[in-house]
Amino acid sequence: MKTYECYPWWSVLIDNLITLSLYAVGFYFLYLIWPWLTAVFFIYLIYIEWSLYREGCRHCYYYGKVCHSGRGVAAKLFCKKGDPKVFLTKTVNLIEFLPQLVPNLAVLLAGIYLMIFRGFSVITLLLTVWPVAVYMLNQVTFGVLGCPHCKQAELGCPVYEMFAPKEKK
Repeated sequence: MKTYECYPWWSVLIDNLITLSLYAVGFYFLYLIWPWLTAVFFIYLIYIEWSLYREGCRHCYYYGKVCHSGRGVAAKLFCKKGDPKVFLTKTVNLIEFLPQLVPNLAVLLAGIYLMIFRGFSVITLLLTVWPVAVYMLNQVTFGVLGCPHCKQAELGCPVYEMFAPKEKK
């Protein structure tokens, strides 16, 4: 499959629209529960993004380039270039991946809370299940639009094994 030196803009747009839509629902739900929770959510989102830049993006082939999520370009603004060999030695396990799922879980739990204590509505129900849809969409976007076209995956990537389509035996 063709790898990209720089990913097409539409791939970056799709990935970011999915992510930003989750964050928007999170801000909305948390504001309805208690407005100060939005500040906590915002700080956490900055923390996980910064962790991605610091631990992954700065060591990646796409540092300073347009990767699937566009973070390679952003990483250059926030971090010095790291050592690509460090990226090759990394592994990703469920414990290390869990912080990335906290926004999904926060939105899901906030939606359940709102339906229990503020009353059921179809809109709230649809927004409550959105984090599950986002998780599944991320599997598709990484597995179809991202990883199969990634130069870093050819070199070695700890996330590739998680998202790449599995070959049939």
